[in-house]
Amino acid sequence: MDLQKKVIIITGASEGIGKALAKKLAPNNYLILVGRNYEKLNQLIKELGSKKHLAVKCDISNPEQIKKAYKTIEQDYSNIDLIINNAGISSAKKFDDYEDSQIRDIININVTGSILFTKTFIKKIILSKGAIVNIGSMFGEIAHPCYSIYSASKFAIKGFSDSLRRELSHLGVRVFYISPRATKTQSLEKNDEIGQYFKMNVDEPEKVANYIIEGINNNQSAIYPKSIERLFLFIQKFFTKLIDNNLSAISKKIYLK
Repeated sequence: MDLQKKVIIITGASEGIGKALAKKLAPNNYLILVGRNYEKLNQLIKELGSKKHLAVKCDISNPEQIKKAYKTIEQDYSNIDLIINNAGISSAKKFDDYEDSQIRDIININVTGSILFTKTFIKKIILSKGAIVNIGSMFGEIAHPCYSIYSASKFAIKGFSDSLRRELSHLGVRVFYISPRATKTQSLEKNDEIGQYFKMNVDEPEKVANYIIEGINNNQSAIYPKSIERLFLFIQKFFTKLIDNNLSAISKKIYLK
């Protein structure tokens, strides 16, 4: 898919991967930047240096705000070529430490919100024979201890992506699933107390944005980092017990802390 002169919606665009994608896609496309922090979105548009982009305030965990965002976007753009479902939150803690409300927040933003946002715009994507890009995670491939809810949400996004790709391909719609490894964001920093036990390799958002764009341009339906984590995926698939034993040992250290 040639990412030139496209109308692109990016959710969670005010920081992290979403912001990095916006900066790289802005020169040759029309961007609709969606997020909860309207001030940050407008500041980003100023940095991009063009009036052709649009900032839309929307908390995708709120269905009414999604509907309102649709009406706002439709006023300026009748055609949508690409949706990048990037909005999400990360969390790491012992399972029994979660409040019920925290579990609902993660699922509502990472899963339900992305699905409802896609459903709201899906007719426009079908009309344009466009594409949907869902940002998953390596945690949606290899579930880590103390990331139970986050991993569940990203496993769900992978399933959603695979199903939607197979359902809509005959209509000319492409669905891309992205599985970044740990990325330097505010969410990751908040989880560092747990994350430090796993000694994870961490990518800069700009690096992730680069291989996402490269993968889309090359029509790769599943986009992964070119890193050692690919080997871990192989081990997870064929030698699951090795992954179980390694991560269970780390979990024991966390619980004994």
